[in-house]
Amino acid sequence: MDASGTGTTARRDTTLLGLATALAATDSVEDVALAVRDLMRQDLDAAYTSVSMIEGPWLTTPALGQLDDDTEQRWLRLPLDVDSPAHRVSRTGRPLVFHHQAQLLQTFPGTADVFRRTGLRSGVVLPLLISGGFRIGALTIAWDVERTLREDESVLVAAVADATAQAARRAQLYRERRDVAHTLQAAMLPELPALPGVQLASRYLPWSPTDEQVGGDWYDAIGLPDGGVLLLIGDVAGHDIEAAARMGRVRSMFRALAVDRPDEHPAALVQRLDHVLDTLGDHTLATMAVVRLDPPGPDRRVRWTTAGHPPPLLVDAAGRSTALEEEPDLPLGVAPERPRHDHVRPWPAGGTLVLYTDGLVERRGRDVGDGILVLRASLERTHTEPLETLLGELVTQHVANSEDDCAVLAVRDVG
Repeated sequence: MDASGTGTTARRDTTLLGLATALAATDSVEDVALAVRDLMRQDLDAAYTSVSMIEGPWLTTPALGQLDDDTEQRWLRLPLDVDSPAHRVSRTGRPLVFHHQAQLLQTFPGTADVFRRTGLRSGVVLPLLISGGFRIGALTIAWDVERTLREDESVLVAAVADATAQAARRAQLYRERRDVAHTLQAAMLPELPALPGVQLASRYLPWSPTDEQVGGDWYDAIGLPDGGVLLLIGDVAGHDIEAAARMGRVRSMFRALAVDRPDEHPAALVQRLDHVLDTLGDHTLATMAVVRLDPPGPDRRVRWTTAGHPPPLLVDAAGRSTALEEEPDLPLGVAPERPRHDHVRPWPAGGTLVLYTDGLVERRGRDVGDGILVLRASLERTHTEPLETLLGELVTQHVANSEDDCAVLAVRDVG
């Protein structure tokens, strides 16, 4: 190989290395398209580069600020059967090359006005193919001058198309997983009931470094026939689809048990839940706190049990807080045969009760007990706020540096 050939190969390798580095940092098709656009501008003086993706019966082409807004918006989402260069290549998997605008207009007369307005005069459109030759879209690279690619440039753009296809498909899959995760998480969160004499509010903040995971935190509130309310909050170990599925099973089982025996105390309900999980061979490890609040009345009480979970916090109308902190029983899935215990205390008129998962109080390098003290101080400062506002402030203050999901459920006496 002569010196020029060696130089060409080295330049191509450098370009592809730069592209691989840029694509490694992308997590959306738009990011992929921007990375390829910048590279083609730099190395091939391209006036226009686009990544078009097949999405069902559509072809989507992210706008990248290279043409007028009207044209780019028009190309954002078009039926796959439209006859344009990117659409045809996406459908057939066969590349197209245009050395001058007249050739382009002759081949696609229906889009002549659009291409005249863009000022593009030559270009290449390559299929985006993944393993098995599966077509996922097209890569368009165009110039505002007449241009014919040299052989080494043709080899380069073919390699760019291959790298783009892999990165774009990865971004598509990431988005699909993220959408599924968000939909699943939303489906797991209950709609709080409207109950006489009390106000309910909740917050759920998932934590995920990739935005595609779901958590195992959950909460629920069940109105009871006697006018009371059963509150629960829990945390299944893990931050993935399996954790969310386990959480869904545990929550559904508990609801069924609670509805079946609405007079049963919290400890007995959790004991039965642990027994059912063990009998079914469901080895879910979870913590939870369950609170039963009596119906409004002069001798109203709050009864609770905890299974390895942080204690609920109770604040009275004067702003004095109390942690409902007794010796916690073991988490679910550890020793189903062990007895569980209820704890009871009077309910203060105008009181507010806050249940939460450890993501609200746990921090790296800080004891959970210290986090609970900080949360109590915040609750005492904000106890006169409307319940929705109070929860918003608690969450804002305490999750900024969190590395875990966070769920909060609160009930206030408004009778």
